[in-house]
Amino acid sequence: MPDERIVYTYTLDMDDTRISVSATTVEFKPEGGGTKLIFTEQGVFLDGHDTPDLREHGTKEMLDKLGVQLEIG
Repeated sequence: MPDERIVYTYTLDMDDTRISVSATTVEFKPEGGGTKLIFTEQGVFLDGHDTPDLREHGTKEMLDKLGVQLEIG
């Protein structure tokens, strides 16, 4: 959806082992003088190589770094 939503899927592999498959939606909503980002990820974690907690931690770090870059830019 132009200017509102990005939807994508991806797989995560460790060497030759597929450890997860995800479908992700990123939404952008006007809020105050800025934009609210809503990040939703649905994942299938295979054979115990990855977990929702690990993914949430990594995604939070990535989004925090994006926020810092947007503040600087």
